[in-house]
Amino acid sequence: MDVSVIGISAEAAEIYRYFLRHRGEGVGTLPEALGMDPDTVETAVETLGKLSLLDLADRHRVVATEPRVGIERLVEKRLNELNAEIRRVLAARDAISVFVEDKQEGERAATMLDIERVEGLQRVRQRLDDLAFFSYKETLCLHPGGPWNRAMIEAALPLDTRSLRRGLALKGVYHPKALDDPAMMSYLRELVSLGAHVRLTEQPMDRMLIYDRSVAVVPIDPKESAKGALLVREPGLVSQLVIYFEGMWKSAVDFREFTEPSTEEPSLSEMEQRVLEVMATADKDEIAARELDISVRTYRRYVADLMARLGAVNRFQAALRAKEENWI
Repeated sequence: MDVSVIGISAEAAEIYRYFLRHRGEGVGTLPEALGMDPDTVETAVETLGKLSLLDLADRHRVVATEPRVGIERLVEKRLNELNAEIRRVLAARDAISVFVEDKQEGERAATMLDIERVEGLQRVRQRLDDLAFFSYKETLCLHPGGPWNRAMIEAALPLDTRSLRRGLALKGVYHPKALDDPAMMSYLRELVSLGAHVRLTEQPMDRMLIYDRSVAVVPIDPKESAKGALLVREPGLVSQLVIYFEGMWKSAVDFREFTEPSTEEPSLSEMEQRVLEVMATADKDEIAARELDISVRTYRRYVADLMARLGAVNRFQAALRAKEENWI
């Protein structure tokens, strides 16, 4: 018989049964009658008293409570406790929906790209000011259009000057159209004089700013930049935009070389002379390299170097400039 579920130990159950059989006996006879330790007896008797199974008003004449009353009361109490516990356990199911919502939110956050949409020219300028202020390494810029207006130049020059004086690297690629305005030309000359790196290219490119290679800014609508900008912080996307910038940078011509071309006669090696001649006639690099009896990689290295010296953005332009300069 196990009644521990209602709070009665084996010793207490034996003592309760003893008093049911021996009405009017005292507590003092229990250790000897049951062969129990006096402390164990005392503890068990106190427990039975608290459970109202023994009337201990007179410890010399203990009266046991009717089992159908006392035990049933304890069973009912325990059932109520168990029912309450079951209700609490079942109520925990309500948390499932909350946890599911948290999980779904986490999944949405994991799949959502870190791109912020900023609308309105004024708000975009404010965010650019903040990004420039907190940059600590470099700013990369692609500007495909014509010259900026006076307001844009006046807003940009203090920020760029401050960045350069803080030791940041500024690298910008512009379209030659940007030099059509004297104010824009003066702005770029000022930047170069302060240590900025400026290049020019006629190749098509997308408008873009990159701060510390961690945040890229591109227009919401490339055809109408005044609509606003997208601030991209997603590492994978920013990395690809940096690669795109570096490709444009390598193909562009240095600002000083573009605006003040060298008048000195070029010193060409015999192989460079031959490469220039083949560039004007060969359709493919493989054919040109075979004709010169050099590897394709070596041929392309010669071509890249000659294009840079000629300030050309493509091979066709390089061939034309070489002829204009009487290099070939």
